[in-house]
Amino acid sequence: MKKITFCILFVLSFFLSFSQLISYEAIWLKDGMEDSYVEVEEFWSLIKEQAISDDTQNFWVVSKVLNDDEDSNKPDYIVMNGYKDSLQMNKGVNWEELAKKVYKNKLSKSKFKKKWDLGMNVRKETKTFLVERLDNTTWTEIEGGVLLFNGFQALNDDYEDYEMKFFKNMHEKNISDGSMGWWEFNRVIKRSNNANQDVTHFTMDVRDLNQTNELDLSFSEQMLVKHGVESRKRIIGDTLQTILFKFKGN
Repeated sequence: MKKITFCILFVLSFFLSFSQLISYEAIWLKDGMEDSYVEVEEFWSLIKEQAISDDTQNFWVVSKVLNDDEDSNKPDYIVMNGYKDSLQMNKGVNWEELAKKVYKNKLSKSKFKKKWDLGMNVRKETKTFLVERLDNTTWTEIEGGVLLFNGFQALNDDYEDYEMKFFKNMHEKNISDGSMGWWEFNRVIKRSNNANQDVTHFTMDVRDLNQTNELDLSFSEQMLVKHGVESRKRIIGDTLQTILFKFKGN
């Protein structure tokens, strides 16, 4: 758990400082291919490290979706690629050529081809979203924090204001009392055709689920909660465990 908390701490600190655009890949694996998938991502970790060094992206994070209810509709993994702006994101990268450069003198041509080809065979389906950062809190490390990844549909024009002008304040109070470590709010600006077409925003927060501190809300605040909740519909709700990451300095 300490390793996971350490990982989340540095990754989210990096999100806070540098990232304006983030791509999400929701990945469903072919049956029996999880070990091979992790092998593929471990292979890609050095490639992503070089891409970050070349300033073609800011970070790369691979997270496993923790699926307790055997919901077959949930993805197996979510991969996030972060960029400081659209100029960085649109820099052309020939990934195969970069990979060959990275693994020159590390892998034989046959072993490289085997690793490269494996990446094309482990996924059953991939759905993508591109989001822009709208807001976030400051980061505070908490023991036992879990990463919650939620996709919402905005039901009216007031939704973003509720998140940024009201719910953010509640999250900051939870951070102050130690039950929460982070919250971020992102707007979907592009998606693949096979991705959910109703999701308009994502939130990501780190919470200690063992703490259930209830805020003492006034009547007007209770009404704001009521109407704020009514301004959105949660469509995606996942708990993530980060397994691999790369960003400047690690």
